[in-house]
Amino acid sequence: MKRVLLWILGSVAVLAAAAFVLLGRIDTQFMVSRIAEATAAATGKPLILANAPRLSLLPPGVTFGQAQWGEIVDGQGIAVSVKGGLAELELSPLFSGKLVVREMRLDNPVFEMRESGAGSVAKAGQAPDRAAPQKDARAAAPSDALPVELARLVLRQGQVIYVDARGTTLRVKDLNLSVENLRRREEAAVRCDFAFDLDPGARHGATGKLAGTLALSAKLRYYAPDLTFRRVSLTFTPLSGILPREAGPVQLACEGALNLQHLRLHLAKGRLSLPQASLNLSGDATLEPLAFKGRADLEGSPRKLAALAGLTLKPSAKDGLRLESALEFADTTLHLRDIAAQLDGTPLRGNFSVALGSPVSVSGGLQAGLINLDAYLPLPEKPKTAASAAEQNSGQDVNRGPAAQATKNGPPAWPALNLRAALAGVRHGKVSVTNLSFILKGANGKYNVSTLSCALGSGGTLKGAAGADLQSKAWSLSLTAAGVNVGALLESLGQGRPVDGTAALNADLTTRGETPAAMQAGLNGRGTLEVRNLSLAAMSALPKNVPGLTGKEGRMPSRFDLVRVPFTARNGEIAAQPITVSATGFNAVGQARASLPRQYLDAAADIKTLGMTIPVMAKGPFSDIAYGVDPKFALDLAKKLPGILRNTGKESGNAGGALQEGLRGAGGLVKGLLGR
Repeated sequence: MKRVLLWILGSVAVLAAAAFVLLGRIDTQFMVSRIAEATAAATGKPLILANAPRLSLLPPGVTFGQAQWGEIVDGQGIAVSVKGGLAELELSPLFSGKLVVREMRLDNPVFEMRESGAGSVAKAGQAPDRAAPQKDARAAAPSDALPVELARLVLRQGQVIYVDARGTTLRVKDLNLSVENLRRREEAAVRCDFAFDLDPGARHGATGKLAGTLALSAKLRYYAPDLTFRRVSLTFTPLSGILPREAGPVQLACEGALNLQHLRLHLAKGRLSLPQASLNLSGDATLEPLAFKGRADLEGSPRKLAALAGLTLKPSAKDGLRLESALEFADTTLHLRDIAAQLDGTPLRGNFSVALGSPVSVSGGLQAGLINLDAYLPLPEKPKTAASAAEQNSGQDVNRGPAAQATKNGPPAWPALNLRAALAGVRHGKVSVTNLSFILKGANGKYNVSTLSCALGSGGTLKGAAGADLQSKAWSLSLTAAGVNVGALLESLGQGRPVDGTAALNADLTTRGETPAAMQAGLNGRGTLEVRNLSLAAMSALPKNVPGLTGKEGRMPSRFDLVRVPFTARNGEIAAQPITVSATGFNAVGQARASLPRQYLDAAADIKTLGMTIPVMAKGPFSDIAYGVDPKFALDLAKKLPGILRNTGKESGNAGGALQEGLRGAGGLVKGLLGR
């Protein structure tokens, strides 16, 4: 037995010595030439090795230096180069006829591909071969047999340069790739990271450069026909361009399996995370046709998301958004069903469907609790210096508004909408409404709000409808208000409480225009305003300042039974006639004309009380309205005052002062009626 072992060891030693001698006699330069000829015959271009490779026996392998294949000619072509590398085989599998790569390493590989515009256009212009048979991708899954098993693959400090026919340039640098245990039906570990710079080519009118880093790690196993993936982690960190640094890092983690025969995906769990929000997704999908059914879970910070868009919202102790929904996509339509959400503690429920056609169609319904709009309206921006404003506007297209874009790209594709909403309430400042509900429908830029109803927090109800034609900039409003507490409403609007009463309004109005001035000039329609049980703070001053009413405060009404103002509007010119005011022992009839384009008021009324008829007037621009009584009435009243007629000189001057006080008192009345 001992002799047999000695013979075996001796034989191995002789074979090893023979192998070393054989390797030393191999003409490596001849190998370089043969490799160049073989690659040229197979690909049309030779693989050029700068130096002859070095062969090794234990372990079997080859180490090579700089190598290059292909070249860039006239701005197009493919070129691949490597600074060096090695390939080693495992020895024991060779005795059983298997080829297993122990390690393959490539140092500083560079892959460059440039497309020619002319070539691409020619290819794009070629008609498709309709007679060519279509391959059924689902007919059979790729075999899981591997021609070569790989224990370890390492790619270090690589580069990729790609330029397409339109000038879009992608540069990848610092590319590192590691693949371990790539064996049949076993789990392989993959790691990859690199930095990239994407430039879509500004000379073609494209914008949106993007630079960042990308890192991937995953565990993969292919057992035909299923590719199982787990512990997948993909991290993207933006550095500059269309995405700000604050948007990253963006992380994707997922686990599941992909059936390559039937192109079906089972996503056991998936999570997309940003610093501002995270999305969890699970379910099943098919890739042909594209469809998905599962569940989605969204969590985030509304204020951080707004800051990402350049908006600053009011801070809130309950800054949080959470949404759960059943998710389904089929036939280009996305369905969100059984939505349950919390927005800063406010509950939301609903269902939505989005059809991704042309145009996009959105339908569904929403139920929500009380929403405070102050928490979601952007705060006023700080004044910007000229330098910062110029920096922000640099490089921006000044014609990027909707109208300009519509002119450049044709009419905008307005979405089709069919939405229903029911909200417990909405608050803005001191103004609030409760039990708000409406239906929004329309398409092609023409939309209508119907069955609008709500209750005012200050008291009263509103019902109505509205319409908008976004293409022709035409708007309409039909509104009915009842039981409105005028004093509380004015107080919530920050106007004090000069008037108290209960108001009702019926109005049908239309207008055109894109700016407030144009909409005022295009106002048309009619309506009626009625206020019952009206009280004016200015009424208490009237008996004290109007001659003939002095000392009769108790006989003047403190409240008016009814104030009625019917009005019509035509091209921004509003006419109210007859304006009537009635109370016990007090009546008034008048008329008013208000020009919204000229911002001018001309109003007059006759007040009948205590056996007197007092004509009052209000006239002037809205910013400086003059109030008073008719001068003829003041003169007639002075003639009827016996005391004033008998007095002379100084006493007559006192009468003039009394007359001025009367003018101011009547003016106070008109101001009170107008809420000034």
